[in-house]
Amino acid sequence: MSENTKQALLEALAEYDDSKEYEYYRDQEEVIVDIFLQYPSNNDKKSVLLKVCVLDSFYSTNLKIYGIHEVVKQILNLSIDKALKVGDTGVIEKIANFTNSKGKQAFLYSFASKYCFHHNKDKYVIFDSFVQKSLIHFNNKDKFCSFKLSQNSLKNYENLLKAIKEIRTFYGLEEFNNRQMDHMLWVYGKENLK
Repeated sequence: MSENTKQALLEALAEYDDSKEYEYYRDQEEVIVDIFLQYPSNNDKKSVLLKVCVLDSFYSTNLKIYGIHEVVKQILNLSIDKALKVGDTGVIEKIANFTNSKGKQAFLYSFASKYCFHHNKDKYVIFDSFVQKSLIHFNNKDKFCSFKLSQNSLKNYENLLKAIKEIRTFYGLEEFNNRQMDHMLWVYGKENLK
């Protein structure tokens, strides 16, 4: 295990938690948490629309390209509440594999991971390009992962979950929850791996 890497990740978490630079992100996160607590179900159009719009705005997922209302309609049609409660990873694919009414297809993986994560933070993790870059960077450096870690392999959600679990174990970060792991990896990637 590389103590330097563990220290860099802990510093990235402290940067997120304490710096002025990330204050607005922390404020936005509080809003998202409140909205998802207030509107936990996914069978009401207004609730789903609110959650989708807030995530799209705060995380810049660019859903307007595909049609926000069409994404909402897809989520409503999936009946995902029970699956989200148990952490069914198949929900990620169901939300991510999107085709709008004009036949435009997209893989809304980052958005889907964020949507599911905010419904069940213990079972889901967030996919983001900076998280991806950090995972690949640290695996290239220290070989923490038991499988071939690549941009393509991380597009499989089970692999993403496994990579997060393995980096957590390898660097002795078991005390940190999924949200904290996300902050560590995201800030490190944003600050160092552009």
